[in-house]
Parts: sequence; structure tokens; C-alpha cells
Amino acid sequence: MALKIMLNKNHFNTYRSIIKIEQYFVVFLAIFCFFISLTAYGEEILKGDVINIVDGDTLDVQVGLNKYRIRLAEIDAPEKNQPWGHEAKHSLASKILKKEVHIIVTDKDRYGRQIGRIFIGQTDINRSMILEGHAWAYRQYLQNKNLIEVETKARQAGIGLWHSSDAIPPWDWRRGKRNNLSTVKKAKQSLSSNSVRSPKN
Repeated sequence: MALKIMLNKNHFNTYRSIIKIEQYFVVFLAIFCFFISLTAYGEEILKGDVINIVDGDTLDVQVGLNKYRIRLAEIDAPEKNQPWGHEAKHSLASKILKKEVHIIVTDKDRYGRQIGRIFIGQTDINRSMILEGHAWAYRQYLQNKNLIEVETKARQAGIGLWHSSDAIPPWDWRRGKRNNLSTVKKAKQSLSSNSVRSPKN
């Protein structure tokens, strides 16, 4: 009788091990099919190690012998000289610096950077940056409208950059900086033009 119980227990353990292996296989197969389906739709998949964080939405990845500069798709983090810029950069670094990532490349920008979605395992880093209050959903290039809802949750919770009630979107910050530079340039040109004129007698 004891032998029969032992055999039944062994059978149960073997069965449980087989079920676990099957579950792992199903998860692996689902992830594999996900990436294969993306490739089928013409999106490139990169797998490499993050070697540098430029700011809250830009990084460098080493893929074999090649280095790529990646701009995170559909998000816009504060600029380095903007309030919360340092914190956003630090947050991205803590998530992915010196780690292996998968990148779904969706486009290329005018600066030659690859634009993509970054994953560690099944964690969507782009989404995480918005959810934790380190970036805005980038309206101008937004494909996934759900990211606006994610941003709204972070804003309502007052986390990250949303501690400040007057947080300025990076696209407005950049526009303001360009306008200031343009004003300064015009002022310098005006001063230069006046200085070369002969004084009137």
C-alpha cells in the first residue's frame, strides 16, 4: 500500500513538472509569436545592451559590433536643462542601463536615430516612463491613444514631474528656447549693424 502511494506521488510530481514545462513553453511561444508578427509587419527588432543614457527618452544600445542611438517612441521626456530632466534621465538609467533590451523599431527620425519601443522581458519601458510621471505622451507622434490615459493617471496621482502644477511639455519648452535664441540672434544682429554705422555729425 505504501509503495502504491509512493508511486502515485511520483506520478503526480512528474505530471506537475510536465505541466510547468508546458506552461513555460506556452509563454515562450506567445512572446516569440509576438515578435515574429511584428517583424512580419515590417518592424525591425533589435536586441542589445544599453551602454549610455542621453536623457529621459534617448539612449545608446550596443547590438553586436554596431551602436545605435534610440529615441523612445510616443513619449517625450523633459529636456536635460528643463525641470525634472535630471530625474527622468536617472529613472530611465535605473531601469535599463547595462541591461539587455528588446527594441521594436518603428521609424527613423531626421537626426538618424532609430525610434522604437523598449522592452525588458514583457515590461514596456516607454509606458513605464509615462506611468511613473517621467514623460508625456507625445501627442504629435502618438499611435497608442491609451498612453494619454496612462499620463492622466500619473497626473491625477501627482507623481514624478506632476508634483508641479505648472509642468511645461518639452515641445513647448523647446519652442520657447528656439524663440529666445531667435530673439537674442536678432538683437545681436541689430547691435552689430548699428555699431558699423558712421556717427552723424
